[in-house]
Amino acid sequence: MTPRQMGLWPAVLVGLACAAAVATGAAAQSVRAPDAPDTTGSPTLAAPVRSSSGLLVPTRDLWRDVRFDAQSSSRPARPSLARDIAGDFRRFFTARETYTILAMGLGLSGSVRPLDRPIVRSGFNEENGGPGLEATFEAGEVLGGGLMQVGGAAATWGFAAWLDKPGMAEVGRDLLRAQVLAQSFTHVLKRTVRRVRPDESSRASFPSGHSSGSFATATVLYRHYGWKVGAPAYGIAAYIAASRISENKHFLSDLVFGAAIGIAAGRTVTFGAGPARFAVSPLLARGGGGVSIALSRRR
Repeated sequence: MTPRQMGLWPAVLVGLACAAAVATGAAAQSVRAPDAPDTTGSPTLAAPVRSSSGLLVPTRDLWRDVRFDAQSSSRPARPSLARDIAGDFRRFFTARETYTILAMGLGLSGSVRPLDRPIVRSGFNEENGGPGLEATFEAGEVLGGGLMQVGGAAATWGFAAWLDKPGMAEVGRDLLRAQVLAQSFTHVLKRTVRRVRPDESSRASFPSGHSSGSFATATVLYRHYGWKVGAPAYGIAAYIAASRISENKHFLSDLVFGAAIGIAAGRTVTFGAGPARFAVSPLLARGGGGVSIALSRRR
């Protein structure tokens, strides 16, 4: 087995672990209390009774259940995916939080830019570190690619809908919306900035699509399930981002701003969700400025 083949095994294992984490979180959210009333809308047919004329007629409970079914079938339909995505783009470009996160990401990206070339020339680059380092980070290219990120989100949504798991389907839908938003904005910037990659293979270095996509996924998972799932997801996102330096495809500053795009996209599509709300906004004062972060936990 070659080192390249060995490098695919972490991708398979981590992908299965992510799917299991999403399924576990969705199952935990769908558990009912044992004494909760049945709201599924399925009527429980009571035994019919015989009238004075000898005919069998349904009981009053049956008519009540039929009325309940008629009411449940008239629930408003969820907006289409296209309408949700259009709303995501509108919210992304109009929300103050988006510009604050992107400004912070751009500032941090600029602050680490002096480290771009030294890191590329260091042993962290696979061209300088040997085949062992290449095998360690090769899985990141697969995990952060569009097939895994977009395809995995769509598969999660479709599989959960087929199994009639609304909680898990909601996560898959949000993951797909976050990928559409993050990757669209990333590719527009790539074509605008046209920064040369470290290996000089193309002018699509800034920002990193692997970084924006993986951090968008991690943010959505955190917003739905909290840090129990979010922390491992952010760890995998950081691994994917680091692999792009090892593969000699991106600079550190590309990864930092890509992560900011992913976080902003993930928060946009999960607006109003999460264990806590926090608002990030710029703060201006006489002689200086800063960032204001307001945190409020849900009851």
